[in-house]
Amino acid sequence: MMQVVLNILMLSIIEVTYLFGFVIIAGFLLGQIQAVSNKWAYQAFGRRGILLTAYIGTPIHEIGHAVMCLLFGHKINAIKLLTMNPQNSTLGYVNHSFNKHSLCQVIGNFFISLGPIGSGTAAILFYMYMLEPAAFSTLQQHIIAASVDHITIADFISRSAQSIIIVYDELINGENVSSLNFWIFVWLAMCTSSHIALSEADIKQGISGLMVIFLVTVLVNVGASLFGIPILQYVLTAAKYNLYAVAVLSVSVAFSLLTALIMRSCCGIKRFIMNKC
Repeated sequence: MMQVVLNILMLSIIEVTYLFGFVIIAGFLLGQIQAVSNKWAYQAFGRRGILLTAYIGTPIHEIGHAVMCLLFGHKINAIKLLTMNPQNSTLGYVNHSFNKHSLCQVIGNFFISLGPIGSGTAAILFYMYMLEPAAFSTLQQHIIAASVDHITIADFISRSAQSIIIVYDELINGENVSSLNFWIFVWLAMCTSSHIALSEADIKQGISGLMVIFLVTVLVNVGASLFGIPILQYVLTAAKYNLYAVAVLSVSVAFSLLTALIMRSCCGIKRFIMNKC
C-alpha cells in the first residue's frame, strides 16, 4: 500500500514538473537577471533607463496577469498597464480579488502569477512569426514531429535542447545580422524579456495555487490508477508544446542577459566620465 502511495506521489511530481517546472525556473532566473539589470539601468540613466524597455515590456507583463484573471474568474479591481510616475517604483499593476472557497479561483492564483511568462512567450513567438518566419517555421516543424510515445525525462531534456539549438541556429547567422527585421526582433525581444520575470509578489501568490494543483494531480492519479487510465501519456502530449516555451524562454534569458550587459556597460561608462570630470 505504501509503495502505491509513493508511486502516485512520484508520478504527480513528475507530471507537475513536466508541465510547469521549466517555466517556474525560467521565471525565477529572469527575475534575478531583471533585478540586477534594473539596478544598473537606474544607476546609468535614472528611472528613464528602466523605462527604455518598460514601454513595451510592462504592458505585456500586466496583460498576462489580466488575461489569466479573466480566465479563472477573478475580479479585476484596478489595472494600470504602465505608469510613469517618478515617485512610484511600480511600473504597472493588476489589482484583483477572488473567492477563497472556489477551487478554480484558488488554482487560478498560480496561473495568474505565471501570466507574464505566458504573455511574454506569446509576444516573442509573434515577433518571430512576423519578423523571423524561417526560425518560427523550423521550430514549429520540430515540435509537431516530436513523438510523445515512451518519452523519458532525458528525452524531454534532449528535445528541449534541440528546440533551443534550432532557434539560435535560425536566428543567429550572417544573413540575419544584416537584416533590419532581425534587429527589430532583437529590440522587441529585449524589451519584452526584460519585463516578463516574476516579481516576489507573483511568486508568493502562485504558491497556494501550485499546492492545490499538486493535490488535484494526486487525486486525478489515484482515480486514473483505479480505472487503468494512462494519465502520464496525456500529460506528455500537453507538455510536448512546452518545447515552444523552452525555446522562447531560453531566448528571453539570453536577451535579458544582453540587456543587463548593456546597462552594466553604460553604468561603467558613466562612472568613468564622472571620475574624469
